[in-house]
Amino acid sequence: MIAALMVLLPLAVALALPWAKRPAVHRPLAVLGVAATLALGVFATGGAGSLEIAWVPALGTWFAVDATGAGGVLARIAAAVMLPTVLWAGARVDDRPQVFLAWLLATLAGLVGIFLARDLVLFYVFWELTLLPALAMLAGWGLTHRRAATIKYLLYAVAGSFAMLLSVLAVRPLSGAEGYRFDQLLAAAPLLDPLTQTWIFAGFAFAFAIKLPIFPLHVWLIDVHEQNHPSGAADVAGTLYKVGGFGLFAWAMPLLPEGANALAPLGLALGAFTAIYAAMIATRHANLKRALAYASLSHMGIVAVGLFSLHLAGQAGSMALLAAQMVTTGGMFLVSGMLHDRRGTFELEAFGGLARGAPALAAATLVVLFASVGVPGLANFPGEFLSLLGAFQSAPAAAVVAVLASIALGAFAVGLYQRLFQGEAREKAREIKPLEVAVFAPIVALTLWLGVAPAANLTVFEREAVAAHAAAAAVAPPADAQASGGER
Repeated sequence: MIAALMVLLPLAVALALPWAKRPAVHRPLAVLGVAATLALGVFATGGAGSLEIAWVPALGTWFAVDATGAGGVLARIAAAVMLPTVLWAGARVDDRPQVFLAWLLATLAGLVGIFLARDLVLFYVFWELTLLPALAMLAGWGLTHRRAATIKYLLYAVAGSFAMLLSVLAVRPLSGAEGYRFDQLLAAAPLLDPLTQTWIFAGFAFAFAIKLPIFPLHVWLIDVHEQNHPSGAADVAGTLYKVGGFGLFAWAMPLLPEGANALAPLGLALGAFTAIYAAMIATRHANLKRALAYASLSHMGIVAVGLFSLHLAGQAGSMALLAAQMVTTGGMFLVSGMLHDRRGTFELEAFGGLARGAPALAAATLVVLFASVGVPGLANFPGEFLSLLGAFQSAPAAAVVAVLASIALGAFAVGLYQRLFQGEAREKAREIKPLEVAVFAPIVALTLWLGVAPAANLTVFEREAVAAHAAAAAVAPPADAQASGGER
């Protein structure tokens, strides 16, 4: 029941917020809604963390949610990152702030639904619903060229949704599964012949690659980040919505292992290329938001390399990296909003020397920025290390390229910090404000926690990866059957 409340509570708050016109009402209401969702996630353990109710029995669909697995970890981290985001947005968004906050809460409800859903149709519904807040925040509060960015985003999203819908509609009747619940599909879908699995997996992979994203399906991402509201709050929501890696890990790869095997070389190649290509562009970009968007894209390339390594360490590490980049990339987009508040632009040439007037802001930014590029002891390191370790076991060439991307991201972080905070100051910068301290505090705390004590989350990710590999092995045909072309 608690798992269901984690979805319904932020949705209810989102529906109430547009009617709360006064800041004294809508700001604390939004913060309390997110905090309560996070609290529910903390207590969603054992039987209280899952719920199964027949939804549309004729279609074999269930309202099945579970907060005790990998999705529960990601849902809790998403709620924790959304907490400072709504705090910041409530103060920095001047136009219809209560509606903007409502869209942020709706985003959280959809994300929690994606992470907790254990029925494929329910997962698809949440996947589609979460697109609406992202489009609304971009179209309603974006910058000058928001219309073009919105159309581009919508076209890619619709293409991915159509591909996923075809796969969703195909997997149950072709496999003969009793229903769309994960356990029902897992008992039947891996028994499909390899060719059928490959085609169905391709539909899922196309949709999930758009929301990772990876090259060449990434072009919408950069424009969306650049045109989002200058506060950076919508960018944080967009960062949390990069859930394609989770879809591969939780659904496509366990259900269609032969399809994953067939397309793994392509996924590895695209992931490795995305990682190095985006990292190199990030190091040379003159616009802060676009540079952060490319750096985030490089991280998603490493996530893809870890996933398509099909190695336990790589897949568990990819989920840990996905969780960490929610915190660090989201935190950097909030920093971009703070810097825009001081200079009125995202062009890096307008910055420099900020540390002279704002040393505390510089120090907090340094922690989050260096965490985002895998400095040991901080959030991204465990996931990035394991992703690369797993890739080295099965795809050394892709792993080497991903390592080079990690090195390039390190150079990017050092260069970006120098361009923002060191050198000659054009004008004295305002020091960090109490509101900004409140925004930074949970981001820095999560950054340290994920880096210093990753074991609990990694155990959950590893357990699900092991279960998926065990299920695939249990239905795999013997070697002589494969050699003779026998059916699965």
